[in-house]
Amino acid sequence: MVGWARPLGAPADAPHGTAQGGGLDNPEGGTLTAKRNTILRNAVTAKGGTAQGGGPYHAGGTAGLGTTTLEGNTITHNRAGDGGGIFKASGILTLLGDVVRDNRPNNCSPAGAVPGCTG
Repeated sequence: MVGWARPLGAPADAPHGTAQGGGLDNPEGGTLTAKRNTILRNAVTAKGGTAQGGGPYHAGGTAGLGTTTLEGNTITHNRAGDGGGIFKASGILTLLGDVVRDNRPNNCSPAGAVPGCTG
């Protein structure tokens, strides 16, 4: 597994920089699989910067080949500047029976980037 998990409710903060992945972070094109977790009440902030992925953040790396598979997780009440629930920059992110709801400002971003995720 490449990527990592932050303790429940711990903030990711990067004033004037880039903060990503409050709950799970797979930024460099690795392979991440998470099954039956609760990703709850994480916050990603970057005053004057970029804050993405209050829950999971996924990027496919320079070659765009990275994968994140989420199965049976509950991703709720997370927040970020964009992708309050999940932010997918590139690569492949698959949801398999996950509950993604009540995240701010949206559940998944960019719109349509995470098949099976709405709002």
